[in-house]
Amino acid sequence: MKSVVVCGFKRYLKEIDKFCKELTKAGTLVFEPSFSDPPITEQHTFKSDFVTGKIFKGLTLEHFNWVRKAEVCFVFNKDSYAGVSVAMEMAYADALGKPIFALEATTGDPCRDALIDKVVPNVKELIKLL
Repeated sequence: MKSVVVCGFKRYLKEIDKFCKELTKAGTLVFEPSFSDPPITEQHTFKSDFVTGKIFKGLTLEHFNWVRKAEVCFVFNKDSYAGVSVAMEMAYADALGKPIFALEATTGDPCRDALIDKVVPNVKELIKLL
């Protein structure tokens, strides 16, 4: 069984969810972002700064764990956008020697772009590669 961790921006929650469901239907083990609906924004605060920090750290470390477990890292960079969290996930995947595939060739930053091993424009093409 192949496994993929999907990294992306919460603005594309619905598209990422559809993408992940198609991968799962094809028999792929998918680690997908933990987006709530509505998504938790970076400006969101909880009962205290302490609790807020723990929640955001937990979400970050959860996704790093999935990057470590997955065979492939896929960046859902629609409209050539990837944010800070995706940049960290890409760097971690690269440090672990994981191949990084992306929806588009650019992310808005040439340092992130250099980490992309292959552009895979849709879920059908990704399934073929797995």
